[in-house]
Amino acid sequence: MTRLIRFTFGAAAAAASALGAAPVRAQVACDSLPNPIIVTGSIAFEPVLKQFAVRLAAESPPATIISVGLFSQSTSCAGVESVVNGRDFGGLPGRFYTLSATGGTSGAGRTDGAGGAGGGSIINNTCTFAAGQTAHVAISDVFYESCSNVAQPRPADIADVQGPVQTAVFITPTTNITKFQYLKHEEARTIYGCGVSSTRVVAGFFSNPEGVFCLGPDSGTQVTVARNLGLSESLLTTPRCLLKASDAKMAADLIPRPQPPCVPGDSVCNPPAASIGFVSAGELDANRGAFDLLAFQAPGQTQAFYPDSGPTVRDRKNVRDGHYPLWGYLHLIAKTAGGSLGPQASEFIGWINATKTSPRIDGIGLTAAAGLTPHCAMKVQRSSDGGLISPYSPPETCNCSAEASLTRTVMASCTPCASNSGCPCGLSCRHGFCE
Repeated sequence: MTRLIRFTFGAAAAAASALGAAPVRAQVACDSLPNPIIVTGSIAFEPVLKQFAVRLAAESPPATIISVGLFSQSTSCAGVESVVNGRDFGGLPGRFYTLSATGGTSGAGRTDGAGGAGGGSIINNTCTFAAGQTAHVAISDVFYESCSNVAQPRPADIADVQGPVQTAVFITPTTNITKFQYLKHEEARTIYGCGVSSTRVVAGFFSNPEGVFCLGPDSGTQVTVARNLGLSESLLTTPRCLLKASDAKMAADLIPRPQPPCVPGDSVCNPPAASIGFVSAGELDANRGAFDLLAFQAPGQTQAFYPDSGPTVRDRKNVRDGHYPLWGYLHLIAKTAGGSLGPQASEFIGWINATKTSPRIDGIGLTAAAGLTPHCAMKVQRSSDGGLISPYSPPETCNCSAEASLTRTVMASCTPCASNSGCPCGLSCRHGFCE
């Protein structure tokens, strides 16, 4: 733990768009695809979803992950509502994913340039849902209880399974006139809850509301930040802050430029000198060094902490042990019967949480590569968005595998293994390491 000092002097991507289905060149019935697993909800998880999809398609027997290709279904709570009410997707577009070994476009869809298993490009393909097809799982960035569009309390036949942990971070441009290393809870709460102005300067620096960026109330990142500040996510809007369409757009608008045809100093090309925003840790990982990461000092803390053990490290150490509070779960919402998940939901959730394994699918590695923290690597837990943090011991730990996937290095204390026989007494071989 390093005590951080605030300096009061110092030196001084494109926006992401929602991924839509490609133009249909051949009608494909979604129910004709092998073992369809239909998911809906937060589109923020789609990059990871694609990686799982192309690998599941290669399993024996194969399975096909199909997401609902409808923009109105691309938010967490819209997906939750669809599962709860058994929304019939008949006639609506679906989206499934295949791998192109050549990296070119197939006849059924388009590539998005994302690499998949085997090194090819992942292709977005379209299909049409048959009458009676419903979602097996909703992917949500928030707890069921945070959704206002569904009945409360949560019905007994609706399961809310916690998945990997998503982390949020505060960032500022590297061109800030005043360099900050950390932000206090009280300062962040004032900036986003009360707003800033020339007569209400926060932290001696933030005074321009056009330099305070936020997302919409449906954003999981915004819910995470707001709830941890004790604010309603709907409070974070104009005129207190400028709304950005996505984490990626906020990140892009906080990265100093100019770039042609911008003119140096033009406010359209550069963020205001005193700007602040928040993004997911995945966006941070993709743009390390492009903006300044702020450590966060929570109530009751005497020090501020980064989500990782340092500003340039990627191990989520302080998230995993409870020192850094700006995080929330990815939730997997599904219906149950007799207290049990259906086969499709059970299979999908098993892959995401790495309780189901295969030589071809490294669930821990896939989620960690996207900036998420595997649930089995957490040492703390919480029961509501922004709620109190308490100790947690997962049924099976995966600390070594998670840290290896996050940092791309193996800790000296971790012993690789192929079976239990290769582990010292009292340890088991889990995800390639003795734990």
